[in-house]
Amino acid sequence: EGVLDYPLREALTDYNRYDYCVSEFIRVTDVIFPNKVFRREVPELKNDGRTRSGTPVWVQILGTDPDILAGNALVAARCGAPGVDLNFGCPSKFVHRSGGGAAMLKKPAVIGEAVRKTRDLLPADVPLSVKIRLGWENPDDIGRIYEEIVNAGADRIIIHARTRMDGYRADAIKWEYIAPLADRGEITLVANGEVRDAASAARCMEVTHCDNLMVGRYALAVPNLEGVIRNGDRPFTVTESVRALIHFVDIMKNLLPEQYQMARTKQFLSYVRLSNPEVNLFFREICQTRSQADIDRILDEVVSGKRDLTVHDAQESLIGDDSGTDAVTDGAQPVKKAHERYCRN
Repeated sequence: EGVLDYPLREALTDYNRYDYCVSEFIRVTDVIFPNKVFRREVPELKNDGRTRSGTPVWVQILGTDPDILAGNALVAARCGAPGVDLNFGCPSKFVHRSGGGAAMLKKPAVIGEAVRKTRDLLPADVPLSVKIRLGWENPDDIGRIYEEIVNAGADRIIIHARTRMDGYRADAIKWEYIAPLADRGEITLVANGEVRDAASAARCMEVTHCDNLMVGRYALAVPNLEGVIRNGDRPFTVTESVRALIHFVDIMKNLLPEQYQMARTKQFLSYVRLSNPEVNLFFREICQTRSQADIDRILDEVVSGKRDLTVHDAQESLIGDDSGTDAVTDGAQPVKKAHERYCRN
């Protein structure tokens, strides 16, 4: 939420050939939304459920009530969703207040009921995936959660290889917990978490025994990540990444207010600097800008070669933790706290 929205999906699928994208989650509580809500939240539904480059976009739904989840999934399918994903993995505290997201991992039986009712309502040709983590706190819980989902008839499971309490700590990744499940061959499994480049993708597939991967925030850090992983392409340089950002900004300008454009531009760069430390040479200046026009000027100077992007000081290198991750998972209000979230050092 607050990251992989419609403009970003359009931009990234212009540079990559992902098999499919998953929308930001649509939070459902006690109502079945009308068609117009799904078409507003996932505009690709007006284009046969695809981005303009042809990449399918599955609709993701987050909630706690099995009947409400199933009913909304059916609406999404009738609107043309090529697939539906149920989110039981979001680690956001904001989401947990209502018992949704990863909080549902404490209730495997309810997850199973939700999956069963959703699968029963969906047309047979609309696949259903379920996004989960290994558990709330104990990764050994994944076995029970997996059983409930498989027995309920899901078509695939996307497993983020951390518990909710692990957050996004790199040292907490537990790919090895996925392998015994993949070896059973009962369902398509998709491994997720810490897939940053070709090497980590290969290592993840080796450890998890999965043939399918889902990438998250590093799709921004490396804007051509699909080609890097699938084809061995060279990762985008900082200049190429900024060109991709300018493309993203151009899409936003027709759709979103300036304040939101600025917040999303800073957010994008906060991820690019994870893979390109040269971004730090102009990132602080961008954080201090007061208009999108000022940001555009700096970005144009970067791609035109007017800026020296040589990192002279080791202290200018990237900040190697996952700072900014909470901006993604807690989402919801990327504009109000844009500076604190994306411009911290």
